[in-house]
Amino acid sequence: MKRIETRLSAPLAGMAMLTVGLLVVVLAMSAARVDRDALEHEQALVARGMQAKVADIERTIWSEVGWDEAVEHLDNRYDPQWAHENIGTYLVGQAGFDQIIVLDHASRPVFNERLGQPTSSAWYDHNAATLAPILDRLRQREAATPRPTGPRPDGDMVSRPIQVSAIERLDGDAYLVTASLVQSDFGKALVRHARAPVVLTALKLDAAFLDGFASRFLLPGVHLHASDATAERDDAHLPLTNLKGQVVATLDWQPPHPGQRLLRKAVLPILLVVGGLGVAVIVFARRSRKIAEGLVASEARAKHMALHDALTGLPNRVLFEERLRQAIDGLPRRRQAMAVLAIDLDRFKAVNDTHGHAAGDELIQAMAKRLQALCRAGETVARLGGDEFAVVAVDLEPNGAAALAERLVQAMSAPVELSCGAVFVGGSVGVALIDRAEGHVGAVEAARRADVAMYRAKDEGRGRYCFFEAEMDAALKARRGLEADLRAALGDGGVWLAYQPQVNATGRVVGVEALARWTHPVKGPISPSAFVPLAEDCGLIDELGRLVMRRAFTDSRRWKGLKVAVNVSALQMRQADFPDQVAALLAETGARAKGIELEITEGALLGDDETTHRAIARLRAMGFSLALDDFGTGYSSLSYLRRYPIDKIKIDRSFITPLGEDEEAGAVVAAIVRLAKALSLSVIAEGVETNRQRQQLREIGCAQAQGFLFSPPTPADRIDALVAEGGRIRVGAEA
Repeated sequence: MKRIETRLSAPLAGMAMLTVGLLVVVLAMSAARVDRDALEHEQALVARGMQAKVADIERTIWSEVGWDEAVEHLDNRYDPQWAHENIGTYLVGQAGFDQIIVLDHASRPVFNERLGQPTSSAWYDHNAATLAPILDRLRQREAATPRPTGPRPDGDMVSRPIQVSAIERLDGDAYLVTASLVQSDFGKALVRHARAPVVLTALKLDAAFLDGFASRFLLPGVHLHASDATAERDDAHLPLTNLKGQVVATLDWQPPHPGQRLLRKAVLPILLVVGGLGVAVIVFARRSRKIAEGLVASEARAKHMALHDALTGLPNRVLFEERLRQAIDGLPRRRQAMAVLAIDLDRFKAVNDTHGHAAGDELIQAMAKRLQALCRAGETVARLGGDEFAVVAVDLEPNGAAALAERLVQAMSAPVELSCGAVFVGGSVGVALIDRAEGHVGAVEAARRADVAMYRAKDEGRGRYCFFEAEMDAALKARRGLEADLRAALGDGGVWLAYQPQVNATGRVVGVEALARWTHPVKGPISPSAFVPLAEDCGLIDELGRLVMRRAFTDSRRWKGLKVAVNVSALQMRQADFPDQVAALLAETGARAKGIELEITEGALLGDDETTHRAIARLRAMGFSLALDDFGTGYSSLSYLRRYPIDKIKIDRSFITPLGEDEEAGAVVAAIVRLAKALSLSVIAEGVETNRQRQQLREIGCAQAQGFLFSPPTPADRIDALVAEGGRIRVGAEA
């Protein structure tokens, strides 16, 4: 029996050994193939990354050389100070160039800076022969491109970038050299010489450059070799060539070895499995299979959680960016363009503040279902965070993209039933179309364009969609700059208060309205109609409102007997702790609530929610009087007078302006005054600018008024003087 078992075990052992050997050989060959494929893929990826880096640098330079001002100051008349500030300082700050040179129309260096400091033309003269092929190719492209003769009728840009970049060895080191032609962007300034000036930049491929490039592509052990050095063993190898195809330097790094890792992990389990005998092998195999299945399931769940939003189950930002990259890479194989849509809910913060975060989460889930239901199976709907969503749609022409955006806007504008009741939010959509001709546009740029268009939709009134246009970039940059300036002004005193007197029938000042003013250090006075909506959009309205209240409360102590009117925004009124904030400001400033009137617009009362009722009740209990501002411009002003304890109504200037010229306007104002008297309310007219308007208001019975006829908004010390002089304003025949 033992002999039979021996005879059987020997062949079985041999077969097992042969099987193990074959498996090891196959695995080794597969691992080598996997490593080779991974190396080729990573080399191609790094090559595209280097091209993208060059493209990024060219775009940075083009923003300064493709500019009417650049033509005016570098060609029409050379301005060295302008060149230093806009070419030298800006490009060093944006991209950290080592050398920046401006060549005039005759290719003579007129501007030289090295590492941000002025220098002579010696460096250029020394390397002129090496740089000549780059400049020659640039001049060839210049000669082959028609030159603009003036602005285009449609207002579009008249020039496209003319730039040449190459890797060159200069003074023994590798540099990325870019030559860029100075051109007009909108045709307001034209090049007057046969050739245009050239901006020449050189960026050294040093350790800082390599570290930044390596961190972007997760490349370990990156280093640069001179000329066409042979790649070190197991290293990835990317040659960097000049315009002549000569290898200037080679970029080496340590590539991943997934095949070797797989081989190391697989050999031992295979030996254990093949070497196992009988029931032990079967039991172990079954147990291993169960464990593997559990690991696969856990990994699948972890992968799903890493790529999907926990609240809605939609793809998150990581998966959205991956799908967007795939869609852009697939553009050459498709017949039609693709679209990226950025979506943002318009009044989500108000729901959160009024009903709490649970209601906000419920709203996000409901909107996610709506958006997903409107999109096709092949389209990606993602939640990027907060109340931001996005859609990637392929094979979509402009009309189809517009139709999809319209459906999304309509769906978001419909009421949403939540556990706390129905809410209305709406949404704004930005659309960026990418066609095959723009296949070079990256995922980040495509998403950015959609965001820019979405912000334009919000600026134009919300609840709508906009397509991306190149002009939007400049407007968005200006808006962001203004937002940053406003944020600084709120901290350094750039925002101040002016006061407009309110007079009675005899011309005596009975009150003043506090009005925020902003004097920009460069742009001068900024209209409140511009910076107040900006403060609401960028989350600064709370800080602005507190600043106005604090200063108005403080100034109210200076004018005994005068009522100080302070405007309250709708966003402030919807905050549950707003009355507490006002009480704290009263205590801080020592002001008397009875001397202050809070002006509330209909927007603050819209929705008739419990939070607003409680806030108004507490403010009245503190001693404040309440005025309904811009009365008559809303559809439900009368209902507000019945539901809220209003003390005064303020007739909107749109009814006052036509007085004396339009009989119907006089009839409307008279009706408002009669209504106020019937409800025992005070009434005041704003925007009074002529004696004729004032006289008709007197005849109607409106005793109080304010406007430029009496005084424009003026600093607090002028009100001091006015009170000291008796507090009476004479105008027209009274003066």
